Amino acid sequence: MTQLQVRAIEKARRELQRAKNELKVHRTSETRYRGIPTISSIVSNDNAADATSVTLIYRGQTYQK
Repeated sequence: MTQLQVRAIEKARRELQRAKNELKVHRTSETRYRGIPTISSIVSNDNAADATSVTLIYRGQTYQK
C-alpha cells in the first residue's frame, strides 16, 4: 500500500467520524412531541460566558426557555 493510499484511507475515516458526530448532534437536538418534530438548539448568552438559553420551535412558533 502506498503512502497516498494510506492518506486517502485516513482522510475517509476522519470524514466518516465527522459525519457520525454531526448526525449524533442533530439526533440529540431533535425530539418529537405527539408526533410533531421539535428541534431545540442551545444559544449562548452574550451577557454571561457560561449561561445558555435554549431556543425551542413548536408548531412553527419559536420561544426561548
